Amino acid sequence: MKFNRTQISDAFGVSLTTVDKWRKKGCPCVEVEKKFSFTVRDVSDWLRNRDLETDGDLDLSQERAKLTRLQAEKATLELEQQRGKLLPLEMVIVAWQGQVANARAKLLALPPKVASQVLGMESYVEVEHAIREIIYEALDDLASDGVPEECIQRIEVMGANLG
Repeated sequence: MKFNRTQISDAFGVSLTTVDKWRKKGCPCVEVEKKFSFTVRDVSDWLRNRDLETDGDLDLSQERAKLTRLQAEKATLELEQQRGKLLPLEMVIVAWQGQVANARAKLLALPPKVASQVLGMESYVEVEHAIREIIYEALDDLASDGVPEECIQRIEVMGANLG
């Protein structure tokens, strides 16, 4: 897939000026009607080979800027976590697993419950109404149950370990 200068700069997180410098230093590209197109694989391979050839000769100002940006992102994430607006991935996974397990249990309990209630019914409308009521009851239970107690305990332990 071919990318233009802007798309390549976005893909690699660099400025358009940097893309132009790469091109002038030999980055593989195709020029058609004074417009350049790149492939991510070719650029990535070229950068990797170039890094090996320079033997660690890095642009210090670019590396400092990258480090500063990453430190700022880290500080922002930590601040958002302290404010309670951001949760660690593991906590989200545990909570979601609890919700899915709870929903699964509720869904598996539906057939026997429905079967016992509609067994003697003769009217389609009665059966449909009974099934609908049972489903709404299960949905209400799921909405109010929240996270199972076991998951809440695991989340509290993870939260204590963070603080």
